[in-house]
Amino acid sequence: MGSPGRHTILCFSSQRWDDGMWTNKQHIMSRLARDHDVIHVNFGPRSLSRIVLDATKQKGPLSPIRPRAERRNGLTVLDFWAPNITKFLPHSSALRTLTDFDLRVELARRYMTKHRIESPIVWVYHPGYGPRPTSLPHSLVVYDCVDEYTAFPELRASREWMAERERKLCEAADVVFCTAPSLYETKKKFNPHTHLVHNVGDADHFKRALDPTLEVPSEIAGLPRPIIGFVGAVSDYKLNTDWILHLARQRPSWSIAIVGPVGLSDPSTDVSRLKAAPNVHLLGHRPYEVLPAYVKGFDVAVIPYRLNEYTRGVFPIKFFEFLASGRPVVISELPALREFYDTVLVASDADEFVERCQTALGDTEAARRSRIELASRHTWSDRVRKLMAHVDERLAEKESSRVGR
Repeated sequence: MGSPGRHTILCFSSQRWDDGMWTNKQHIMSRLARDHDVIHVNFGPRSLSRIVLDATKQKGPLSPIRPRAERRNGLTVLDFWAPNITKFLPHSSALRTLTDFDLRVELARRYMTKHRIESPIVWVYHPGYGPRPTSLPHSLVVYDCVDEYTAFPELRASREWMAERERKLCEAADVVFCTAPSLYETKKKFNPHTHLVHNVGDADHFKRALDPTLEVPSEIAGLPRPIIGFVGAVSDYKLNTDWILHLARQRPSWSIAIVGPVGLSDPSTDVSRLKAAPNVHLLGHRPYEVLPAYVKGFDVAVIPYRLNEYTRGVFPIKFFEFLASGRPVVISELPALREFYDTVLVASDADEFVERCQTALGDTEAARRSRIELASRHTWSDRVRKLMAHVDERLAEKESSRVGR
């Protein structure tokens, strides 16, 4: 990755490592772990069943609250105790801030002391941590901004609190990374060391969809063709279900396959209309490992996101994943993807979405090769190299400043 030395990286994540959704955190940290010592701190409380299991394996009254450390994908995953009861409190409440964020930082401090970890790179994903991680001994603090958190439905009642926590984190960090232009424009106001490094995809993984020997799952293979497919969270604040229903009604002989969990970050999501459509098939969550087989079964891959405050800051990882699979891709007018509009078909309303899907069925071999080649130039390894180039440059600046005093 071009780094002059081996680093210890302490990552305060915004999700659990094994929550089933393979996102920025897993992609980046698993690759960093090939050359560095990476510790991923899970977000959220350990489940009651996990705490009970830990208590049976470890003797002593404090066993449930001891950190659980496991090796996964070449790195260490840390799971800290936190009371689950606070999930019923507003995100901005002092008690929830304490248990969700501040307590986790202090438990990480104890872990660092016990294992003699002196000056790691502290890498933060959740802005709810605010500036607290900077209180840890560190060589550098990185804030990796991958979402507009203030626009999450579950945080509507705590927008001002989240905005303030994020502002303080940006100002305190040594480096800020952003995955979309709108995020970059907002965060650079708080920190001059802010960089736009957009999302990419695992081209090698999704190129498996090109393998003629890869078997398409029966629940896809048995559907009437053509099959229009989507992979990702089925959440109302992102996915434009109105467009999907319009497509289903306008093309009743087509099949629409949706692979992903329902209601992630938006429990109010209502999929009853989708379930009622005879040619819409909600298949639920599937492991990341098998997704190329599902995408192989699509005739067209789609990203019909709503256009709102949240999606203005979204650069979907699935974009390059779909391109790598060779499938024609239809998207809504997502601002972060503007530079790639000439490679895909773009719809501005429900009728255009139907038309673009129809056009995509006439895909050409030249267009297919162009998409695969583009995806091959935007990989996670390349993105990690860019991130670490900025990290090493900032470390050198800080060292030079320290020596020059």
